[in-house]
Amino acid sequence: MSTTRSNRAKAAITTVSLTGAAMGFLTACGAGGGEDDNEAREVYCVDEQDNVVDEDQCEEAERNGGVGLGGLPFFFLLGSFGGNRYSVGQRIPQQYTTAGTRVNPSDTAARSRSGLPSSGKVTSGTRVSGGIGSGSAGGSSGS
Repeated sequence: MSTTRSNRAKAAITTVSLTGAAMGFLTACGAGGGEDDNEAREVYCVDEQDNVVDEDQCEEAERNGGVGLGGLPFFFLLGSFGGNRYSVGQRIPQQYTTAGTRVNPSDTAARSRSGLPSSGKVTSGTRVSGGIGSGSAGGSSGS
């Protein structure tokens, strides 16, 4: 009978260990969202066609519910851009935009969750740390 009890104890320990390992793996996956934690996340102010626009457009959109002058929507696009830097007028390639996170400039909660200041001007190309936006695959926050 002690052999049966010993086998049950080993089985219980193994089950607990595997469950703990699985939880640790899932937590690690969720924290990084599939991206390398050392990979930089940056933010750009973009229009609906993913063209980089002047930061003033996102600042104007912040004051007007996500739209700038002329009623056009503007977004903060957060993600890894392969080490590339983009200037006003350049279009960000789809390979980066589909893996990025869009944030409505007027959504203060989404901005904070993404690691951006809850209000005010954000300079394109700024490195962003923290927030749930890291590694998000193509989601739209608050748009």
